[in-house]
Amino acid sequence: MKKILIFSGNHPRHIYVNKLFLEYDFEISLILMKREDLTPKIPNNLIENDRKIFEKHFFERAIREEDEFGLFNSNDQIKKIFNKCQILECDSELLNSESVKVFVENFSPDFVFIFGTNIIKNPVSSILPENTINLHLGLSPWYRGSATLFWPFYNLEPQFAGATFHKILNEPDAGDILHQCVPSLTKGQKIHDVGVNTVVKAKMELNKIINYALEGRELLFNKQKSSGKNYLTSDFRPEHLRLIYNEFDNKIVDYYLYNKKIMKNPNLIKLF
Repeated sequence: MKKILIFSGNHPRHIYVNKLFLEYDFEISLILMKREDLTPKIPNNLIENDRKIFEKHFFERAIREEDEFGLFNSNDQIKKIFNKCQILECDSELLNSESVKVFVENFSPDFVFIFGTNIIKNPVSSILPENTINLHLGLSPWYRGSATLFWPFYNLEPQFAGATFHKILNEPDAGDILHQCVPSLTKGQKIHDVGVNTVVKAKMELNKIINYALEGRELLFNKQKSSGKNYLTSDFRPEHLRLIYNEFDNKIVDYYLYNKKIMKNPNLIKLF
């Protein structure tokens, strides 16, 4: 029986994807990292318009993702889903600690899948097996780092909202790429529709990757050759939402589809 170790955040999108492994005959251990609140506090000193669209943006994201992925109010609910697994809970400060390293060593996994945690660094990263893959919600190398399903919309290129399966490095989302995918874009979709559809598409592709590997086929990786941008959490300001909601009325997908013939598209790396 294959031994699978999952590094997971505790947001609904992370559990939605990572529980896919429970459908297989694997021995699974889970390292569950507590993430920030799904709905951030409204910053002080915003003008009224920015305050309203900030609240609207994150409220609608929470509702849309709850509808698709479910709602988990505590880690106890998550532990019930993974009730047959060894589970180690941690926060971002303990993610790369000696206690996590010991947990990994004791389990000795054949394969590691990462989705939803902070960057895995030493001493933990040094003991992970060759078969370690991270799922990044963003198309590397163009969109690396934080909020990489938001920035394509701000840059008026929603066709670059997608997911990347890659190896890990100490640099965010810069490892060799196994596979990439994007959701279909259709008229009337809003920013959170595309975000949710990206996660759904990524889970479907993960299922294919698992079966591909179980068939004994080689997982081929490609180095990231072109340069992109590493977006930091601090790069985002509430004022950025004005373009999406005030200027485009959350119809940036429609804008792209209308101008599709003159828009560039990402050259995706595909495993299959």
